Amino acid sequence: MSIECLNKALKIQFEGQTPTKRLILILLANYCDDENSCYPSYSHIAKLAGLKDPKHIARIIKEFEDLGLLKIQKRYKEDGGNTSNRYFLTLKTDNTDPRGLQTPTPPVLDTPTLGVSTPPNTKEEPKDDTKDINDEFKKFWKVYPRKENKALSLIKYKIITRKFKTDDIMLYLERYLNDLEIKGTEKKYIPHCSTWLSQKRFLDYEDYQMQEIKTPKEKKSSNNNWYDDLAI
Repeated sequence: MSIECLNKALKIQFEGQTPTKRLILILLANYCDDENSCYPSYSHIAKLAGLKDPKHIARIIKEFEDLGLLKIQKRYKEDGGNTSNRYFLTLKTDNTDPRGLQTPTPPVLDTPTLGVSTPPNTKEEPKDDTKDINDEFKKFWKVYPRKENKALSLIKYKIITRKFKTDDIMLYLERYLNDLEIKGTEKKYIPHCSTWLSQKRFLDYEDYQMQEIKTPKEKKSSNNNWYDDLAI
């Protein structure tokens, strides 16, 4: 548990604050580690907050993200399935007035707040990582020489690209294609895309040197100088 994170959650005020939302923020802070991150499930938070619908928790946490109170990181199982999100709480108390009211976003209060200036909201829009990774996979899939089981390949690609850069994967694939052409490998000996990714076979081409592909010379026609073959 991060005491510092919990203390900030207890003091902070935010736009659209309600007792339920405040309780959920405090529950998240209570689970935070030294990196101010935690990953309780929607159903677990709902149970602690006394709510029946976990979807309500999902909407509140998304609202926290829009307010800049936390960042959401998607997590996946080894088989590519979804698991609980990881939340990084970004509770800042540097830009607060003596009452603990954050100034980046205007508070919603019953009475006017005096003496609190509200600077422009410069918070960046959340990045859609899912769209980006799908676009990168389309480029990868278009190039890979054996196209079978695209859905499973996408799952394996998402898992692999959490540890390896997409640019590096494409570079290793380019080297792999060069090696296949040099060796004249038949398609039936090329592994499925999902296998090539899950077994990290691309690492075999981390230090591979690209080779020049030579066009085979045309064979001489057997009709040329045929009479020489008849010479005694």
